[in-house]
Amino acid sequence: MPKRVVAEDRREALARTAIRVIDDAGLDGARLRDVAALADATTGAVTHWFGSKDELLDAAMRVIVDDALAGVDAAMAGTGDAVALVEGAAELLPLDDERRQQWRVQIAFWGRAATDARARALHQGYYRDIVARVTALLSALQAAGTIAATDPAVLADAMVAAVDGLGTRATLEPDAWPEGRQRATLAALLTPLLTPSERPADARA
Repeated sequence: MPKRVVAEDRREALARTAIRVIDDAGLDGARLRDVAALADATTGAVTHWFGSKDELLDAAMRVIVDDALAGVDAAMAGTGDAVALVEGAAELLPLDDERRQQWRVQIAFWGRAATDARARALHQGYYRDIVARVTALLSALQAAGTIAATDPAVLADAMVAAVDGLGTRATLEPDAWPEGRQRATLAALLTPLLTPSERPADARA
């Protein structure tokens, strides 16, 4: 296996370990030595791959964003209509322990971005990536005529906002928001926006 691939795999593994540490200790409480211990590595091994705690935290957030982008691709690729698209988008919600953990960490990063310019710039870049991906996929579905012809950028913003708002509430109130309620609420928010309107009967002649 090429050294570059090994390095990328090792960095990703440590970043995923950092997510677990952040979830337990918070951003300020997360320490390199705790990541090393959980990864069964030395602190020196962690600093070999990451020059600072901030670099490791950034990598942890990048993993969450990359997972979200992969989820967008999986959720929207090949969907045939608005119902299927909403069902796919629901897979981005905190439906299980792993996704709830990522949501908790993501919310912690949002809190830092509210007051830290550097974190805010990273956050804005991540969202540009996500919205651009969703917009491109919506455009492809519109070209196939399977979803509403509303401006795809507007639809993308609406979808991201719906998932973010619902995901945040479900993360903070997990007992009140089981999987079924999350899915039903997302469908109520998005299905009317994505379903193509019926053309008048004379227009179909």
